[in-house]
Amino acid sequence: MLSDIIRNIYATIDNRSLWKNSLANIAKYCNGSDEGGAALVPLDPDCVQWRYGSSKTEDSDLLYYSQWQGKSPLRAYKPQSMPGDFFYIDDSFLSDEKLDHSPFYQEYLKNFGVRRLQNCLFENFQGKKFLLSVQKPINAPTDTVLASKKKLLMLVPHIIQAINIGDNFYSNKNAKDCFQCLIDNMPYAIAIFDKQNNVLFANQKMLDMEQYGIFILNNRIKNKYEESKIKIEKLLQSSTKDTFATFSTKSEKNFIAKIGFFNNTNENDQDTSSTFSKFLIIHDCNINKSTEKVLKNFFLSPAQSKISCMIANGLPVKDIAKSLNITEGTARQTIKEAFTRLDINSQVKLASFIKDINCLP
Repeated sequence: MLSDIIRNIYATIDNRSLWKNSLANIAKYCNGSDEGGAALVPLDPDCVQWRYGSSKTEDSDLLYYSQWQGKSPLRAYKPQSMPGDFFYIDDSFLSDEKLDHSPFYQEYLKNFGVRRLQNCLFENFQGKKFLLSVQKPINAPTDTVLASKKKLLMLVPHIIQAINIGDNFYSNKNAKDCFQCLIDNMPYAIAIFDKQNNVLFANQKMLDMEQYGIFILNNRIKNKYEESKIKIEKLLQSSTKDTFATFSTKSEKNFIAKIGFFNNTNENDQDTSSTFSKFLIIHDCNINKSTEKVLKNFFLSPAQSKISCMIANGLPVKDIAKSLNITEGTARQTIKEAFTRLDINSQVKLASFIKDINCLP
């Protein structure tokens, strides 16, 4: 039975909800019967997600939690610094008369049919304090109380280990989930690579690039068409920040691919990332109204924004003038004004600047 209980404790590492059942098994093991109960009580406000009780009633999840600082006669015995990995306390120093007149026992614990408590206080790796409380039946004999204490102390090291590992597991999982949500909601295809150009992560938009001949096989970027193959392979071998290339697919759809790095690639600087090395983003080359709006709000006048986006989309000045019903001279003058505002001196650099903005979320 003990091995099963320990196995159940470690099963909580990747499934915190199993603590309720595990605590019921711990209480039964310590008390020698189904009477009594157990609770896992985080004593720091930012750890409330670890609060569980063995009772099947919802009230048990609050057992000995909100009451600890306000009503429990044991509250004065909570140490500020922990002597070792854990610290054991119980209420055996309280007389029956004091127990009978304690609001904590009369108004709260008695509702669960328990009175005597034994507790182990411990800290996780981050210094957060937890309490494991085993409640014994109201009329439990003394020998049962002593046997229960020995059993509890035998389990505590496993409980501490499971909470430490589980806390790290959930922290990493939450960070990964937030990261994935952020990447998935970006408006472009993105893949993240290690130093050997193996794909560590790709969002759905990158996976959808398969319809344009770019796909992931055995953690490597593959290309059906020679133009995109050559250009993307060249990008992945580049060590220059924010290098980009444009390519077309057989359906004549134009894309821009851009490489970026998570760490400084200067050999004299310390590498700040041992896992992620670089990322590749692929975006539709067509400059849309959203990009034009960004330009208009932050950089250029409405006319300069519109004409600049048309330049970035590859339209010649003559066609732009005809489309906007203005003279070619007016169009060229507007482009020069955009050059001045952006401190650039060519249509190529103007297009590059706008395509960089187009790759922003």
